Order: sequence, then C-alpha cells, then structure tokens
Amino acid sequence: MKAVTTDFTRAIWESLGWEAFGVEDRIEIKAVTQDSREVKRGSAFFAYDGHNVKGKDFIWEAFDKHAIAVFVDREYKEEIFADSRYHPNLPIFFNPDFLRGAGRTIAFLFGEPSRFMSSIGVTGTNGKTTVAHSLYQALTHLHKPSMYIGTLGMEVSRHKSHTGMTTPDTVMLQSMLQQGHKQKALYACLETSSHGLAQGRLEGINFQIGIFTNLTQDHLDYHRNMDAYYRAKRRLFEYMLFSSRKQPESAKGAIICIDDEYGKKLYEWLKSQNPSFPVISLSQREKSADALVTDVEATFDGYSCVLLFAQKSYFIKTKLLGRFNLMNLSASYLALLCLGFGTEEALAAIHLVEPVPGRFEVLRGKEQRTVIIDYAHSPDALAKVLETAQELTPARVIGLFGCGGDRDKEKRPQMAEVASLHADLCILTNDNPRSEDPKNIIEDMRKGLKTARYLVITDREKAIRAGLQILGPRQVLVIAGKGHEDYQIIGSRTLHFSDRDVALKLMGTLRIR
Repeated sequence: MKAVTTDFTRAIWESLGWEAFGVEDRIEIKAVTQDSREVKRGSAFFAYDGHNVKGKDFIWEAFDKHAIAVFVDREYKEEIFADSRYHPNLPIFFNPDFLRGAGRTIAFLFGEPSRFMSSIGVTGTNGKTTVAHSLYQALTHLHKPSMYIGTLGMEVSRHKSHTGMTTPDTVMLQSMLQQGHKQKALYACLETSSHGLAQGRLEGINFQIGIFTNLTQDHLDYHRNMDAYYRAKRRLFEYMLFSSRKQPESAKGAIICIDDEYGKKLYEWLKSQNPSFPVISLSQREKSADALVTDVEATFDGYSCVLLFAQKSYFIKTKLLGRFNLMNLSASYLALLCLGFGTEEALAAIHLVEPVPGRFEVLRGKEQRTVIIDYAHSPDALAKVLETAQELTPARVIGLFGCGGDRDKEKRPQMAEVASLHADLCILTNDNPRSEDPKNIIEDMRKGLKTARYLVITDREKAIRAGLQILGPRQVLVIAGKGHEDYQIIGSRTLHFSDRDVALKLMGTLRIR
C-alpha cells in the first residue's frame, strides 16, 4: 500500500471517466493499493483483474477493511449491485475503460510524476534490459539525473532496489516514478513488458520515446498466440499516438528494429498512422532502413560498427559483445538524438556504457577459458548468444541451459534445437522447474536436439561444475537462462542461486581462473 494524501473531487473523477455511487462531491484518499490484503482505513482500492482472478471478487474485503473508495470495471456494475453485500452508501467508482481510467487516476493520486520527466519505453522479446539500462547509463554520463525501472529493479541516482518483475504493477510503478521525481530525475528509462502493456500497468505515463527491439516466440503460456503477443507490444506506440494527438510535441520519436517480420509490421503500421513524431527503422540486414548497422568488427575485448543514418556515418565502439548489442546500442544512440542531444556528445556517452549484469557477462579464466553468463531464455535469444560465442572463434562452445517449469512448453524443443545447431556440446539442466518434474521438462527439451553431443545433469550447480571441468583452453562455456537472477524456484521453494557466483567459486576451486 502506497501513501498519498489527495482531495478527490467530482470534477476530477468525472474528467477521468468515473461514475460514482455512494459518494457526494469529494473524498480524501490517504493511500492507494491494488491488493485487498493491504487495505486500511482511508485506502482507495483498484480492483484490477488478474490472469486467473477477477478484481471485483475482492471489493467486499476492501470495504470490510474500511476502504474510502473502490474503483472497478463498469462491466461488473450490475453484478455488484445485485450482490447481497451491496449497500447504496458504499463508495464505488465505475469506468467503462477501466485500465485507462485506473492508470490515469493512480498517476493523478501520485502527483503525475511522469509529467516532470521524459519517459522512454523499451519493448521487445529480447534486449529490453540492455537498451533501457544502457540509456540510463548514457544519460548519467551526460550529467542528466535519470532513473531506470526494469528486470534489474529500480535505479535512481545510482541507488538500486529490487522490484521482482520487469514492469511493476501500476501503483508500484507510479510510486517509483514519484521517488525518481523527488530525487530530481529528468529521464525515466522503462522496460515495458508484454504482460505490463496487456494489463495496463503503463497507463498514465506519457512516453516521449518508444523503442521496439524484436519479437520472437516467448510467453505464449500467457498470450494466446503470436498475434496477441505482438498487439500487446504495439500498445506502447498506441500510447504515444494517443498522447501526441492531444499534445503534438509530447512524443519525440520511435525507433523500430525491423530485422524480424513483426518489426517490419509495426514500422509500417506506425508510419500509416501519420504520427507527429519521427519513426526510425533500424536494421543490420535491410539496406533500405532509415538507420543501418554495418562494418561490424568482433573481438573478445568488444565490438564496433558503423551506423549509417541521415546520410552520415557514426562509428560505435563498445565493451559489450555481440552483434545484437550493436543493435541495442544503436537504438539507444538514436533515442538520444531524438531527445535532442548532439551527435558527438551522445556518441561519447554510448562509448562509456558498461555491460549490463547477466547480459553476455564475461568471466575470464586461464589459457583463454571463457565463461559467459546470459539471461537468454527464448530460442532466438539463445541462438544469438551462441552465435556470438562462435563468432569469437573459440576451439569449442559448450552451451548449458534449461527451460522454466509452468511456462510455455512449445519453446522447450526449440531451445534445444537452436542450442544443438550453434553449440559443439549441450548440457541440459534445471532452470526454474517450479511445480513441474524437472525430468519431464528435460524430456520435452530432448525432442528438439539435432545432435548426439549432449549431457543431462539436472542439478544446475553440478551441471556448471561439469561444464567447467571439461572446459579446455580457448573454449567457451555459455551458461544461459538466468543471467542476473540470484534465485532458483524448485517446487514451492525459492532458493538462493546465482550462476555468476557459482561459476566464480567453482573456477577458483578448479584453479582455472
């Protein structure tokens, strides 16, 4: 529950689209929550639907705890009025467009903190964390107070805290933006997940910049199909169109990577909407793109490329490894240009960006033994990480990975297939098995293997030990799937586990570091 003190008047709630019952002309809201368990006297409860639950089912608990007001989807109005627990004096607000109304109202109750910052939204299957955090780093190097919210948690003025999810719920997100505003942040770099977009968590934020990285199979346990997944991602740019039509100068630009079919589709759709802001296509493959990444050079010390944009060329050099990171940094650079930074100062800031924790993080050992820790947990991401490892021309690439339990089962054989095509040896192990039997998850993975060169070691620490024991000079071990995470979910237990910490400890024990 987040504390606020706000005089909520009829003029305000009507302007936000609410129809009020059991309320006169004003109420004083002292706290905001989406969790009925957190309601206290004076709280406003927003009855969001979950994936498997209806928010309306919790409004009675909220009233029992003396909620000052309940906000709910008008779809449930008649059902609520027919309930035996309903009384005309209960303060209930209904909205026909609940997600938009709730998001805008929660933002209002927190003082609309995003009005005081330039908000940058990054969406896509892979690359969100790297782009958003790289922009946060670059803006900091440009001496612009900034904040980051995403998979790595929240960072503002270099202070970090955990959030537990890529895109926090609406109340937590607005509270974080409020914290950032209080600490004088001028820019907010936000990862916008498909779940967060589909569930309306980003409503109430006006985005100046939108970035789309890519779209490949993932999260189909939540989204019905790839088209639904795409439409959720597109919502970020619908927000930009909506706000820019009310305030033409509010949006500054959209950067769309068009190296997959969904990127092309999004770019063409967005251009067809005649937006008031520039829409820039970015590619490594399509020579007709507005911005083209070319002349790539790869070494173990970093990558470089030339970015062709607006009839000029820009040399980008980075410590980050991988062609995909050149795309990520190019998108970040273009975003800085859209925000009005000069070409040279923006380029200098991009060159200072450090690798993001758990994203192609390199641990170096003796005799050019190399361990790479990466968050890759989709087929496309795993393929890109292994391709990059091979591009560095090692003697052998060993790929260690697993698949999450209670999640998209279709991608399990696909993960194994791309691993067997791009790694010289595969080690199949646990990821977060959750409530599933790890043996069943691995059996699903084995169906996609295209090679006989693989090991199955269910225990993840033992698998990492085995990978390190067989790692020879000039060889690379890729440990994929968990990246920055410092836990493992087995059954109902969440156990401390860090790929990086385990690998470093074992490298020391085995005397290969």
